[in-house]
Amino acid sequence: MAARTVSSRRQLYSFFLADDLMSSKRKKKSQDNGGGTCRIESNVDDFLEDDEEGSHEPASAAAAAAAPDVRARTRTAVANVTVGDADALDCGVCFLALRPPIFQCEVGHVVCSACRDKLEATGNGVCHVCGVATHGYRRCHAMEQLLDCIRVPCSYSAHGCDTMPPYHGQESHRQVCRHAPCHCPGESCGFVGSTAALLDHFAGAHNWPCTTKVRARETFSIRLHVGFNFFLLQDNGRSDGEQAFPVPRLFLMNVTRERLGRAISVLCIHPHASTTTAANGAQELSLTQCELVFSLYGDRSLCHSYYQSSVFKVLCTDLSNGLPNPEGCFQFFVPNAVLGDGDDRNSIQIKVRIIN
Repeated sequence: MAARTVSSRRQLYSFFLADDLMSSKRKKKSQDNGGGTCRIESNVDDFLEDDEEGSHEPASAAAAAAAPDVRARTRTAVANVTVGDADALDCGVCFLALRPPIFQCEVGHVVCSACRDKLEATGNGVCHVCGVATHGYRRCHAMEQLLDCIRVPCSYSAHGCDTMPPYHGQESHRQVCRHAPCHCPGESCGFVGSTAALLDHFAGAHNWPCTTKVRARETFSIRLHVGFNFFLLQDNGRSDGEQAFPVPRLFLMNVTRERLGRAISVLCIHPHASTTTAANGAQELSLTQCELVFSLYGDRSLCHSYYQSSVFKVLCTDLSNGLPNPEGCFQFFVPNAVLGDGDDRNSIQIKVRIIN
């Protein structure tokens, strides 16, 4: 008897899910503006398993054989769901994505926690839809569970991100996504990709010198050539073991010829140059500091010994607007008198340290 009951319930669940899907498709066709495609992870299977565990009578062999097929069809049905009206997932007051905690009035109209507090703080304090007093608002756990199950593709999926963040968490994920794109600084080059893809592009397509395995807060020596030079910083992390910057920092050292010497400017190529990741305690990109040291000891025609050191802030950019104006960046200047002759003037041996 228990086996037939469970099997019947499985058929009912499958029927209602299929019916809901057909209704959603018909609604979508009848609307002029389509909604976004979402992936919904359902807990129907867990509910069914709990139902089976609650039954003390053994299921028949036929019911047990049919169960995997029903469960497979159920999962297939809920794996591809189209939300016909994405506004239903947003707060009706601030129009931002609903996120827990969510509150509803006595009638069932939902708002986010911040808007609930604002409505209660107003003089009349009533629901924005039906006018019911907001002091009767209560948590809507069913809506919270539903929204946590709705997953959407990352906006940077085309650049290799396969993460499916919750609908209400897509913006938070976007701000720390490792696959967020940056632009190539080369003239007439339209390549766009993540910092890892960008580094491969620099070395393969442009043959620009690239250095990897550079550690933060450690001094390393590098020979810079006139033009673009790149190095990828390996984050040492913080004392608590967390990674200070979720996205690797790629640095551009641009060496230009000037009338009296060579000018060196440093840029941090980062997709989230205009955002911070305070959620995990990361430092602001604008606080990145760099130390450059150039020294010369030995007999030269005009200079016997020379030492120059500078610590400065590094400008961060995703290069979407091209290279920034050099006048807005700190320039480390090395005079011709200490560069030597011939091929020595085409490269500069310098020490670099990223302080934070």
